[in-house]
Amino acid sequence: MTVDLVITTYKPTKTFFDLVDKISTQTVEIRKIIILNVEQKFFDRLLYATKFIEEHKNVEVRHISAREFDCGKSRNLAVKLSDADYVLMMGQTIVPNSPDVLEKLLKAINSDEEIALSYACQVLCDEAPEMFKFVKRFYFSQDSYVRSIKDFDNYGWTTFMCSNLCALYRRDIFDKLGGFSNHVICNEDVLYAAKALKEGYKVAYVSDAVVTDYKVVTEDEVQRLSFDKAVSFAKHPELFDISAIRDESKKIDKMTAAHLKRSGFKNDSFMHKKYARALKKGFSKGVKYKKISMYDMKKYSANPEYWRIDEILRDRNSVDVHSGYGKSEAEREMLSKPPVKALKKDEDK
Repeated sequence: MTVDLVITTYKPTKTFFDLVDKISTQTVEIRKIIILNVEQKFFDRLLYATKFIEEHKNVEVRHISAREFDCGKSRNLAVKLSDADYVLMMGQTIVPNSPDVLEKLLKAINSDEEIALSYACQVLCDEAPEMFKFVKRFYFSQDSYVRSIKDFDNYGWTTFMCSNLCALYRRDIFDKLGGFSNHVICNEDVLYAAKALKEGYKVAYVSDAVVTDYKVVTEDEVQRLSFDKAVSFAKHPELFDISAIRDESKKIDKMTAAHLKRSGFKNDSFMHKKYARALKKGFSKGVKYKKISMYDMKKYSANPEYWRIDEILRDRNSVDVHSGYGKSEAEREMLSKPPVKALKKDEDK
């Protein structure tokens, strides 16, 4: 049994070093650490004057540009660099809370051969605002579970919950299902879980495999991420009920406000109102992305390069190769007729 780790990085901070150190001391050995880094200059800047590569011989780094990055396609590329039985996906801001996180994820995924993936419980760092911690606790409960497509009627879209900030994939099933969807703006993990469940597999959430997320988002980042998630939901109406998601968001918003008031977090209460407005604004725009100009979509999104590729793909799909690329109706009509025979001067008289 072998396990390889894939970490996606973009402008990594020193937390990345903590992640690699903690993951290297897990009770289950990680054979290879594959780092898929976006924009080499930022990675080199962090590693400058360090002995990171020399100290971690099992690290393999692949650099791509921001224009090349795609949430699904790029991770598929990283997985192809591995031939391990299991692949662990992690984000650059995540640090395991204990040395047996991977062991617990493996135990869960091996408890049933139909389980395609298992993912860890996430908590936020002490510096994060209480409102974010509360929402995190809402989605990452204290109780572990295994879900199948039969649970969809009870849990709706959250049946497909998964997070590549720390998720373990069974490689044979991953390959059989074709990996992550290509060209996705976000939620590649959720979309994969949905695909796995629809094919009869299961997803395991492991509450005692705990990792800490050290990323604290700004108001602008909340709005952009909300926009991208809404786009992802809107592009897959067969999986996501936008009205139900809106209702759930309103419910969580009210619960968060009540919790902050009850617990005496006055400063967070004011901040919560601002962030709630940003989240709602981003979501509303994302749901209606088809009616927004390409310029505005790039402005609202956390991943503007996605829209450049999206525009290229849509233009490519709209081409009728039989009609001829870029030709007008008049040009196509002219070309479909036989050429006109030119008359010689003598014949013209």
